[in-house]
Amino acid sequence: MTKTKELSLFSELYTCYYHVVACILEEAGAHPVTRKRMEALAGELGYGESALSIVPRLTEGVWPFLTQDEGKPGFYRSVLTNPIFPMALTALQRSWLKALTADPRFCLFFTDQELKDLEACLEDVKPLYRAEDFCLFDQYGDHDPFSSVMYREHMHTLLSAMGAHQPLSISYLSGRGNVISHTWLPCRLEYGQRDGKFRLHALAWRKNGRQRMDLINVARILSLKKQGDPLPGPVDVEYFLDKEMCREPLVLEITTERNGLERALLHFSCYEKQVERIEETGTYRCTIYYDMRWETELLIQVLSFGPVVKVLGPPSFVQQVRERVQNQAKLRAASAADPTRADYTR
Repeated sequence: MTKTKELSLFSELYTCYYHVVACILEEAGAHPVTRKRMEALAGELGYGESALSIVPRLTEGVWPFLTQDEGKPGFYRSVLTNPIFPMALTALQRSWLKALTADPRFCLFFTDQELKDLEACLEDVKPLYRAEDFCLFDQYGDHDPFSSVMYREHMHTLLSAMGAHQPLSISYLSGRGNVISHTWLPCRLEYGQRDGKFRLHALAWRKNGRQRMDLINVARILSLKKQGDPLPGPVDVEYFLDKEMCREPLVLEITTERNGLERALLHFSCYEKQVERIEETGTYRCTIYYDMRWETELLIQVLSFGPVVKVLGPPSFVQQVRERVQNQAKLRAASAADPTRADYTR
């Protein structure tokens, strides 16, 4: 792609300065504002030098959007009759939205009427990309049934309950094939890019009054029903999730071979992490903090990088890597000796 085409994909129509000015004019439309207040807004919403660049242009009339208030010296009012700033979508944004609507997960977050209205607005727009433009690999094939009517209804109910802090009576099929019913407060949804599954963090109350945070696969939910009155406010999910965090973070050494750093940052983007460059070796040290419940999944992800990534710690994680590699070597040796066993190494 040429540099000209790359630049054409970006627009400076709605820059940081645009949003700062919009905020100042919206407040100045509601009541007179002082120069000091405008500088405060510019500093809060913009960059360090934003006040020096924006405020003088507004007060001196270079940008003719403000006028001095006659009854209050030093105060300014907006000359616009409509303080609300509708931001029209650019062609690139409309094209991107058109591409998103083709994603099977898109309908999970919108009603039929909203989808219909959006389709009408984007009727003459070509999508920025199509699903067939991408070749995905290293992913599971048993994704959640996004097109299922029941699955979509469950997602809408969960989203509504999370917004209203509404407890739900949920029945779901466990991994062992048992139907489990209980009352939970839906708190957060998370999505696994690798396995294509939505999971629900839900708060449950034990009989002794103690609370616990459970993780439920949305695709396994059989029924949902409102239970009791909504809670007065949200739950501190992080308080419960911190209890599941690893005691020692995973430490990786990443080389620059095969775009190792770029691939790793993208692959581990869902984890809390810190990255620093090791000047002596020209490599990068990546420290990853993860939920212990996903340790096996993280282990598989690390192994998929091969020699590009080296595990430095903790010792327990290093040992798991060694065991996995040794088992794989044994399976390869067995398949080489007996070709009929080749399927076991796939």
